[in-house]
Amino acid sequence: MDKTERRLTSTSAFLTQAGRLQLVKLVMSSLPTYAMCCLRVPIAVLDFIDRARRHCLWRGSDVNAKGKSLAAWPKVTKPKNKGGLGVIDLRTQNEAVLLKHLDKFYNRKDIPWVNMIWHSYYSQGHIPHATADSGSFWWKDLLHLCNKFRSVASCTVGNGRTVLFWLDV
Repeated sequence: MDKTERRLTSTSAFLTQAGRLQLVKLVMSSLPTYAMCCLRVPIAVLDFIDRARRHCLWRGSDVNAKGKSLAAWPKVTKPKNKGGLGVIDLRTQNEAVLLKHLDKFYNRKDIPWVNMIWHSYYSQGHIPHATADSGSFWWKDLLHLCNKFRSVASCTVGNGRTVLFWLDV
């Protein structure tokens, strides 16, 4: 990341403000996407990436510049139609792409990893959010987002394999 930040700082010296915004939106926001599709990226790493994006956007060629931000970062990460600049909020994106995995899991999509987890950890009819966390570090990271997923998902009670009648919305 340090090497990338140095290169971006030197490259952004030749760009206008609009060019730096495009660089931040298209390059720096999409670089961590591959890792975020599979893993829950630590907060420290996301903070470091956000710092590099802020520096590239606001400082341009002057690495030691202080206090030149033209807008607060939460405002920058808002969509354009809400008054922001449309830069992706990496924390929200990381959670969103991981919630897609929980959607595939709870809807029992015919995907090898979904079948493997259902047969390995929940073959006795246990419901994932009603039992203790078990499995790999990847699966436990996904289970930490289970409450968020259940708050936005709607359930259809069928045979009770994935839904608790009295506890789920």
